[in-house]
Amino acid sequence: MEPQSKSSKPIPATALVFIGWLFLMTFLPFLIILGMSFLERTPLGTISFHFSFDNYLRSFQYIYIKVLFKTVWLAFMATVSCLLIGFPVAYHLARSRGWMKQLGLILLFIPFWTNFILRIYGLVALLGNHGLINQLLMQLRLIHSPLEILYTRTGVYVGLLYNYLPFLVVPIFSSLEKLDPSLREAAFDLGANRFQVFWKVVVPNIKEGVFIGSLFVFIPMLGEYVIPDLLGGAKEAFLGNVMVSQFFVMQDWPFGSAIAGILSLLLLFTLWLQTRWSRFGNLKDGGNHA
Repeated sequence: MEPQSKSSKPIPATALVFIGWLFLMTFLPFLIILGMSFLERTPLGTISFHFSFDNYLRSFQYIYIKVLFKTVWLAFMATVSCLLIGFPVAYHLARSRGWMKQLGLILLFIPFWTNFILRIYGLVALLGNHGLINQLLMQLRLIHSPLEILYTRTGVYVGLLYNYLPFLVVPIFSSLEKLDPSLREAAFDLGANRFQVFWKVVVPNIKEGVFIGSLFVFIPMLGEYVIPDLLGGAKEAFLGNVMVSQFFVMQDWPFGSAIAGILSLLLLFTLWLQTRWSRFGNLKDGGNHA
């Protein structure tokens, strides 16, 4: 009797459970939201099962396009800031040894031992007009009136940076940990200076971790709702706030679903860019090795 080929092996029961859970809790709700985006809201607030593209056409009005670009720009700038701050932290952790590395990792994740909402309200206490930062600066006579940080775009930016920074540090740290130290030593032996070693040896070997870490923070930032709501207030409208208000305040589920659909397409486009970039990098590396 011939041995059963690998391709004909049955799918494990645990994998079937996971696939079923993924379909019921992720894929099916997304299909419902996507289908609802093509329906219409009646004047009474109910949903009319009449197929239409009006919700998507409405989402391209100037006010919503402005909110979209503001959200993308803020998420991009916060991601770049996380990268500028997080890369040196990850590099230092990867070069550290023993208890210093363990202590650094513990300090990195200590904020996540508390509830997310509590951390955001902690920022409210820090950034407010009567918060710790303003009071300290006024006591030192560096400023004469409180800085307007809370309930502004700057406050949202600080909140995004504070909350998502560890999610960028970890993938870069993991890539640096896997980097063979002999590569750096060989580059130094060949006469390269520190900058050349960093730019031509370290960065090409960890670029995948950098890009994945950037996606880990950029994608959730696009749909962030709590941070703009608590730190931006009514002055700053972002895509997540507009989407939630359409669902639960305006009771316009079809239009809110259309905004969610556009956000999903934007996220898929970002993932597609990452895939193309990785494939291009692999082809380029293969060509260099050939």
